[in-house]
Amino acid sequence: MTNEILRTLLPIAGWDEERTQGLTITGGTDPILPTSFRIGDTSTAALSAVGLAVSDLWESRTGRRQEVAVDARRATASLRSGKYMQMDGASVSTERNTVMGVYPTKDGRWSYLHCNFPNHRAAALSVLGVAEDRDAVTKAVAKWNAQDLEDAIIEAEGAGGMVRTMEEWAKHPQAAAIANLTLMEIVKLADSPPEALPEGSRPLSGVRVLDLTRVP
Repeated sequence: MTNEILRTLLPIAGWDEERTQGLTITGGTDPILPTSFRIGDTSTAALSAVGLAVSDLWESRTGRRQEVAVDARRATASLRSGKYMQMDGASVSTERNTVMGVYPTKDGRWSYLHCNFPNHRAAALSVLGVAEDRDAVTKAVAKWNAQDLEDAIIEAEGAGGMVRTMEEWAKHPQAAAIANLTLMEIVKLADSPPEALPEGSRPLSGVRVLDLTRVP
């Protein structure tokens, strides 16, 4: 259930169970999208936590607390908003690159090629030695063992990898590297006097955020 996932987020923000009072979640639970992962429940929990944090900030500004309502289906849709985007009432194409996807390999495994970015696409096609054509890519991937192809694409600074089971992933060095990391970490850089919130009529009015997240 979403509340179960949200419960794991509460301590990170210094909240207890009572903080969810005034929070309403509607729209059902997973499966919302056709996947074995709990995408709907997780996105709903995350956006619920964001809503509670914004409510706290609003209370700091005004002394008033807002109620928070999250629709699970809409929360899930927000993760793939490009799929539902329209311009002047018409759908906007957000189809991925034609060669991006999962392909069978020589050793009976599957390999995922991420080709949305031009540099990633160029790296994969260079390793495979083919042009940007799905049939050609399919035939080329079928000549590789999945692990060998993953290593070659990474060496070429591309993005992609062998499809793994949950058990296989748990044994991977990258899984071990992130296993004990917290979901969120706040690092204090230096001491400084507190600053008042900027003027404004909305919870985040005047607040500036430097976002350094980027897929290389």
